[in-house]
Amino acid sequence: MFFFPKRREILEKSRVTDIYFYSFVEDPPSCEVAKKIISYSNESMSCSLKFKEGFPKIEGGYGSIKKKMPSLIKMANKGICSFVITDLDSANCPPSLISDWLGGKKTKNLNLPKGLFFRIAVREVESWLIADRDSFASFLGIPNSNFTAKPDELKDPKQKLLNIIRSKGRKAWHKEMLPQSSCASIGPKYNQKICEFVRKYWCPERASMASQSLKRAIVAFKKWDLENGDSI
Repeated sequence: MFFFPKRREILEKSRVTDIYFYSFVEDPPSCEVAKKIISYSNESMSCSLKFKEGFPKIEGGYGSIKKKMPSLIKMANKGICSFVITDLDSANCPPSLISDWLGGKKTKNLNLPKGLFFRIAVREVESWLIADRDSFASFLGIPNSNFTAKPDELKDPKQKLLNIIRSKGRKAWHKEMLPQSSCASIGPKYNQKICEFVRKYWCPERASMASQSLKRAIVAFKKWDLENGDSI
């Protein structure tokens, strides 16, 4: 197809570079959150962030992700980017968790390679969802007064969410989000409904106003873009 010169110049200027990421997360909700963060970040990036085929990869917990850290660091040093989301859980703070994952290195020397986006949800990824308070409450059909405006301060965000659903939920699927036995941590529809919320309604920008750990995750991509945009 032939374009007049001016049209060709416009297309060249508007074309962006694709940057492909590997990505590892703990569970399905974190997978959807990772996708949404990348999608949101792309709205203001000078390049286009994309996941490698088959990623984000759900690891079913943090253990296998932790084992991959040495390889991910080596990859990042070679310019291969990765995006990891894990929960802080019971660790004292993000630096102490990073120190543990890096073999107990002193916290003042925790300089990860620029291409490794290692983001920690304080204390679980559910806190990032609760941070979009009004939208989450509307989706669940539960008054927003039941949700804290400071989700990063929750000791156990997932359990807090389950307790709210248990006491305030009136829909049939609310019960199916709850554990059905003493050995289960979530119900059969928990991941399904949480993922539906993230895909359709969760807004990282709104949520980042109430969650500093989410805000840091978003800022990390913007900072990387500013530092590397001219060389992409």
